[in-house]
Amino acid sequence: LVQSDLSRSHLLNEIMGEIKNIDDRDQASSLVNLAPHLPPDLLQSALQAAGEISEHKYRAKALSALAPHLPPDLLTSALQAAGEISDLGYRAEALVALAPHLPPDLLPAALQAAGEISDRYFRAEALAALAPHLPPDLLTSALQDALQAAGKISHPYIRAEALAALAPHLPPDLLPAALQDALQAAGEISEPYPRAEALAALAPHLP
Repeated sequence: LVQSDLSRSHLLNEIMGEIKNIDDRDQASSLVNLAPHLPPDLLQSALQAAGEISEHKYRAKALSALAPHLPPDLLTSALQAAGEISDLGYRAEALVALAPHLPPDLLPAALQAAGEISDRYFRAEALAALAPHLPPDLLTSALQDALQAAGKISHPYIRAEALAALAPHLPPDLLPAALQDALQAAGEISEPYPRAEALAALAPHLP
């Protein structure tokens, strides 16, 4: 058993030593596969490797895979790496993955990173992911920001989808207006199937 553990540890160290020599896609795929099996002493190396992936899509993919396994002392670096992704959709993807694992002291920084996403849909998506984990003093402003962003999305299907994603987190004083806006957006969708899909997403939240 000891020999088996030593062999696995040696193998993982070798893989982490070589991982920076492969392209972004394969590096991200390797980190996704390795993430559940890495011991604490290799997670920092894995996070560093993920943060150095230049292609945003694959950096977000690697960070998302590592997020559930990172100890609190590495989550600051993970959040920083996510915030440095310039592609807004992939930045939101990484923030969504990190949100459930962030300790309370990092939530303000995560909220700031989400609020700096200029694309309205992706900002609302990131804020909706953070909402269940925010304390009351941060939650109200985050939800108002998310609602404002979602309500200004020009495409009716995407607007309805964003508002439906926020609905489970809204307090009673904000929910009725959000549902009304979402129903209006759904009514503006011309194609029957997307309209039905948008309405189905809203149904669980209607009185």
